[in-house]
Amino acid sequence: MLRMAIKALSVLVDRIRPPMSGPRILIYHQVGAGSGLQMDVLPDVFRRHMEWLAYHRKVVPLAHALDAWNDPGSERLVVVSFDDGYRGVFDHAFPVLVELGLPFTLYLTTEPIETGRPMSGAPPLTWKQIALMAESGLATIGAHTHTHPDLRDLEPEHIEEELATSNRLIWERVGVEPVHFAYPWGYWSPQADPLVRNSYVSAVLGGTASDPQTFDPHRINRCPVLASDGFVFFRERLRGGLRLEEAIRRVVRGYRGP
Repeated sequence: MLRMAIKALSVLVDRIRPPMSGPRILIYHQVGAGSGLQMDVLPDVFRRHMEWLAYHRKVVPLAHALDAWNDPGSERLVVVSFDDGYRGVFDHAFPVLVELGLPFTLYLTTEPIETGRPMSGAPPLTWKQIALMAESGLATIGAHTHTHPDLRDLEPEHIEEELATSNRLIWERVGVEPVHFAYPWGYWSPQADPLVRNSYVSAVLGGTASDPQTFDPHRINRCPVLASDGFVFFRERLRGGLRLEEAIRRVVRGYRGP
């Protein structure tokens, strides 16, 4: 299968490239939604990921990872993050995270949560579920805009509205002022950058960068966890990022940003 061949080649390429620096920030989306999408990880696979991390890495809150980014050994720190806000995170991922005592970050797209409209065919979280996760002491609540647009296509006024609406709803519904942000689709936007920097302490992007970069808390690359990673390639993604696979994904999607 071509996908698996690319992953295997990516592992080899990672071995000869300069190692990734800094903590690993993992991106999950759906867990147990039954969609068949690459962003939908099976519950038993997610559990195995978390159990392995609990024994072999140090899973930390996002703020901790940011503070320790340039420290020796920081590459063994892991942040577990979820984009959008799918109900499967509460149903399937949250119980595992509570059982293992692992912190995590939720980047919420607020319009589907507010209206109940499905995202990618899967139901969103409810505000009550988000509040319960926040009350657990394990969850960091971040913003991911209101309607999940590609910010590269919007004028600054529209971007500002997206950020402000998302921040307001999270505050009103959960009592949390979000200070961390995830760019929709993982795509950095030059016109959004100054607004994001003014509104948040940090901002994360999509896939891993091809080469080591100077740490910028508002342009942080993450490691997407895909259904096809299973367990073996999950561990390899933590080690080297499968950077060739991510470079190919960027070409296919037409993204040339950081």
